[in-house]
Amino acid sequence: MSSRAALSPLRYEPSVEEIEAGEKETEQSLIETMRGIQETTFKDYGHALRSVHAKSHALLEGELRVLGNLPPALAQGIFARRATYPVILRLSTNPGDILDDDISSPRGLAVKVIGVEGERLEGSEGGATQDFVMANAPAFGAPGPKAFAGNLSLLAASTDTGQAWKKAFSAVARAAEGAVEAVGGKSMMLTMMGGHPLTHLLGETFYTQSPFRHGEFVAKLSIVPVSRELVALKNKKVDLSGRPNGLREEAIEFFRQQGGEWEVRVQLRTNAATMPIEDASVTWPEEDSPYLPVARITVPPQPAWSEARARIADDGLSFSPWNGIAAHQPLGGVNRARRNAYREAAQFRSARNGCPLHAPQTRLVLPDTAPQTYGTAPGREGRRPNTPDARPGAWTQPMSPTLRHALAGAAGGLAAGAVVSALFLGTEAVRREPSDLVKLQRKAADRAGLDYRGEEESPSVLEELAGHGGHLALSTVAGAAYGATVKDEHSPLMAGLAFGLGFHALAFGVVGPALGLTPPPWRDSVGSQAKHAGLHVLYGVMTGVVAERVARRM
Repeated sequence: MSSRAALSPLRYEPSVEEIEAGEKETEQSLIETMRGIQETTFKDYGHALRSVHAKSHALLEGELRVLGNLPPALAQGIFARRATYPVILRLSTNPGDILDDDISSPRGLAVKVIGVEGERLEGSEGGATQDFVMANAPAFGAPGPKAFAGNLSLLAASTDTGQAWKKAFSAVARAAEGAVEAVGGKSMMLTMMGGHPLTHLLGETFYTQSPFRHGEFVAKLSIVPVSRELVALKNKKVDLSGRPNGLREEAIEFFRQQGGEWEVRVQLRTNAATMPIEDASVTWPEEDSPYLPVARITVPPQPAWSEARARIADDGLSFSPWNGIAAHQPLGGVNRARRNAYREAAQFRSARNGCPLHAPQTRLVLPDTAPQTYGTAPGREGRRPNTPDARPGAWTQPMSPTLRHALAGAAGGLAAGAVVSALFLGTEAVRREPSDLVKLQRKAADRAGLDYRGEEESPSVLEELAGHGGHLALSTVAGAAYGATVKDEHSPLMAGLAFGLGFHALAFGVVGPALGLTPPPWRDSVGSQAKHAGLHVLYGVMTGVVAERVARRM
């Protein structure tokens, strides 16, 4: 469709929205999930953050200049007449916890246009701003409120779980997304799950994703880099290895040298069938209606990020599509669900940080102090290792107590299992006969009807690898269960002793006899029982001691 046809859009009517049954309950679930994320990160960091897009990479001030002589269908709301407005831009990434940048995720742009006139949306009375909350994909990751709440629950479940597995998972997801893109495709799911390419943040195009009123009509909006220096950054790979805040470093370096310019474009709704209101996951086809320019945003050279800027723009401002005028009312279930959820999340930050939220009436000046890669306020950097915010002597970012102790217990179990395996191997070398571990493995093979070497033959390398590999795996899992159960509640020596004796009783008193792998205790020799009990006590005590020491460093 031509741009001229796009200027005959469908008019806004209240009936374009269809409220789904149970939306209030879904909204409450969304509020509780967002609050849960914030409570978790506040407990860990000591600083209240946003429940999504917690980490900012650039905090910029500039101006939005509305183009003149716009056609009537485009000249709506704040774009109705030629004007220039101060703006604040916040560039961010999606998670609600603070992560290293090589854990890649979708990028966000929040824009606050200041000095706006017009009838205000309910809840933003008395304000003079219009917010646009955007991400670097043309459609939202969920069709409606229920799916949105479900996606956020997954994000909440991964909060407070450490960075190591996220880095590994992100690398795998990026490789998978790279394979999809190599054949001309693109997977929104892989991108959302950590597979976003490691590209320069400033080369992205951002979209509102969900629809909103455009005065008398309905539209989506995009912000596109147009200055030569920004356009050159599109899809530019960035090496983020060993750079926890590499995206921020790149933004600081860019705006140290020059400014940037973006074009604000509007996509008017022209086809009700292909441009739904209530399914935010649908990309509106540009063949039906292209994005057309309505304004330019210019940002001069400036210190792109600093602690002083973060105190104002991260702590002192809130961004919501519901901060604005009625002419740009957000539409659809996803936006309706955001309304109270975003408001309550902002109030949580304000109350915990003791920092009032500001609704600027006129230009907000961000400090010109020297740029900083890392924040200095306690908790600003998520207590990550290799940042100034790291906890002294800690190996990891804070994580949930149960997970922390489970991982520490797994480390203790693995270390203790390795010692016991070494004793078995030493016994084999000295006595020149299979160890009890190999004999147990051969009995299991016999019970399963598998071929194995004669009972007294020396074990093969493959047999040793299988036996000790299984032993170490079991030791690790048992240690994790110990850590998750015991935590810091008892002396590691006494808890480890009880764990070792209990493990022995379970293995040689219940499981082994039931499977026909070991004799019942009353049929076993005293010497054999004492030997195995001693090995399990050694395993248990060592697991307890190592787990306690590792947990202190996590």
